[in-house]
Amino acid sequence: MSEHNKFGSRKSLIQFMLWCVFYNGLIAGLISSQVLIDVVSKVSPSIIAYLVLQHIGHFQFFSLLAGLPVILLVFIYPNKRFISIIAVVLFVVFIGIIVLDYQVYQLYRFHLNGMVWNLISGGAVEEILVFDWSNLFSVLGFLATIVIVQLLILLLAGNRFKQSSSRSGWVVVAIVLAIQLCGQLFYAWSDAHYDTNLIAMVRYVPHPQALTAKRFLKKRGWAPDIDATEVVKLKASGEFKYPSRSLVCPSRQDTPNIIFIVMDGLRYDMLNQQVMPNWSRFAQKSQVFNNHISTGNATRFGIYGLFSGLSAHYWFDSLNSGRGSVLISELKKRQYQFGFFASAGLKSPEFDKSLFSEVAEQIPPTIAGKSVVERDYEITRLTKAFIRKHKSQAFFSFVFFDAPHAYVNPAQDAKFQPALESLNYFKLNNDTEAEPFLNRYKNAVVFNDRLTGEILQTLEDENILDNTIVIMTGDHGQEANETKTNSWGHNSNFSKFQVKVPMVIHWPGKQSETFTNLTSHVDIVPTILKQAFACTNQVKDYSNGQVIFEQTNRNFVLVKNWNNSAIVTNRFTRVFPKIGVPETFATESYRLLDFDQDIRDIEIKSLSMISRFYR
Repeated sequence: MSEHNKFGSRKSLIQFMLWCVFYNGLIAGLISSQVLIDVVSKVSPSIIAYLVLQHIGHFQFFSLLAGLPVILLVFIYPNKRFISIIAVVLFVVFIGIIVLDYQVYQLYRFHLNGMVWNLISGGAVEEILVFDWSNLFSVLGFLATIVIVQLLILLLAGNRFKQSSSRSGWVVVAIVLAIQLCGQLFYAWSDAHYDTNLIAMVRYVPHPQALTAKRFLKKRGWAPDIDATEVVKLKASGEFKYPSRSLVCPSRQDTPNIIFIVMDGLRYDMLNQQVMPNWSRFAQKSQVFNNHISTGNATRFGIYGLFSGLSAHYWFDSLNSGRGSVLISELKKRQYQFGFFASAGLKSPEFDKSLFSEVAEQIPPTIAGKSVVERDYEITRLTKAFIRKHKSQAFFSFVFFDAPHAYVNPAQDAKFQPALESLNYFKLNNDTEAEPFLNRYKNAVVFNDRLTGEILQTLEDENILDNTIVIMTGDHGQEANETKTNSWGHNSNFSKFQVKVPMVIHWPGKQSETFTNLTSHVDIVPTILKQAFACTNQVKDYSNGQVIFEQTNRNFVLVKNWNNSAIVTNRFTRVFPKIGVPETFATESYRLLDFDQDIRDIEIKSLSMISRFYR
């Protein structure tokens, strides 16, 4: 067989493409590694080694994904010229995306996401990127450079193949996979040993898939079983800068007690006399916010925004760095007594390693009780005992009920009928009657409302309500398929049933009032720091929110879950998936809209908010 025929065979073309993948992976890694220039002088050799391994392996994997369609085409049409043309087109796009990602990171300190990509594809490139896209010659020159580079890669890959054995491409693949595995094992080892300085470095890699193996390593004695109180002392030196400036809060003697009463999965429309009589009576003498949106449609993202004052986009930064809430830090400085009473615990999600890391030793490892009902009773008993014990001291308490999330209640609270006797999600579908499901949920809320009444009564009995800030809300909502998308529960969409929650605040000295403007969980921390502790910082130094009593100009809030993020306004909700095309829904009905409104200004403000606390 001639050299030409050999090179044109399927086997030869695959080898050729593997070399193209390898060279493009190197170039992509080199481009992206520019974000590390300011980092390498500040970190240890082990962290540098990790970042090098990650960049080599990670971008080789991305390059393989980009080249995979061409490799598959080889089996259909093994023509060298055709394969070369398609390869150039795909890798030009690939390298172009890597350059865009680098530019976005330079500006905002995070990598390309759905929101940024929507802005770029929607014509806001000149407002997002450093490139002078208004200059046609710059665009053409940029594209021409990438094309020339790809042509050179074709030559290099062809020459490399001719000079190597027929298995050389696969050897390179094996080496790259080994490098990627080393980088992942490096991370897993550091994670198990709580090396937060290295863990924080993962944010320099776009869309990382980090491997963890704590349980596996501990089981074999290869990782220490570090006590939680020691873990939280570990500090990170990454780029997450929260607060951006140290808080300046004058010392005051009249510090109020602060108690958060939160129900897991409490949706906004449960706050009425029929379902929640105790909350409703208390709301009549409090400040009520009827248009309040959580920072997430899942627990970790909702609770994170409530206690950090930050958009939930920062959750992983806080977790990886062990950076706790500025509110908790200020309370600790003021020598508050802490009482954490969570039915489901505060270690999963890892609030003890993020929000409450500075006082993790105050968090009970478990709550007595074999069921959710028993544990909700127990945290009520513990809360009342805590209030009585510390009534003469400034205290902070977080009470986190779980019954609505678990759809459980004692028989005495089974007020709404008919209600499902058992809950089987596998039997739920769009044709399922919603009322029995919703009634079971309501009965769980009735139960927790009754327990809340006991806590509020204890505050009154001990004559400390007038010196206690009481904040009552939910971490997220709970849907009963009102959107007709087979959504039962939460974490599936950003409808008002999943993200809109009650917000009742009893603030000593303030008259009862009802607010209808758009508010968010991120508003609570700045409200307390400004109005209770008279901190002089600008709110933007430590929060994405506003003082909740003083808002006049907000027109959107940010919400997040594991895979998607959303901009919620009074009229529409714009959802940005990690991968895919953004969709817009009517906020009230959650019906898909044929959306043609320019919301570029809102999107750019959103980008600024979620990049504010990166150096």
